[in-house]
Amino acid sequence: MGGTVQIKCPNCGLFNTNADHCSNCGTLLSYKKRRELAFKQDEKNRRLRREQEKKSTPSFIESGEANKFLVIRVFTKVLKSIGVVVMAIGAFFAWLFTFLAA
Repeated sequence: MGGTVQIKCPNCGLFNTNADHCSNCGTLLSYKKRRELAFKQDEKNRRLRREQEKKSTPSFIESGEANKFLVIRVFTKVLKSIGVVVMAIGAFFAWLFTFLAA
């Protein structure tokens, strides 16, 4: 399987043997490395896009807390408080069941 591989440089036309980069101009020849670099760039672009979407579309609670109407601000604070209480009760029950099981 491990024979010699001749790859023609797409930039300068020089044939290179078992090399990832062209010995003449330094162009990347390995298709595997090109795919890896392209995949990394795509991941970076996806991450940046998600961050931009997150910034541009705030959640209901975030947009409600900054609303100009008092009723909506109070309503979102009440909803947020209810969520905190529900999580605290859930954490208490998780602790209680763990304590009783041990």
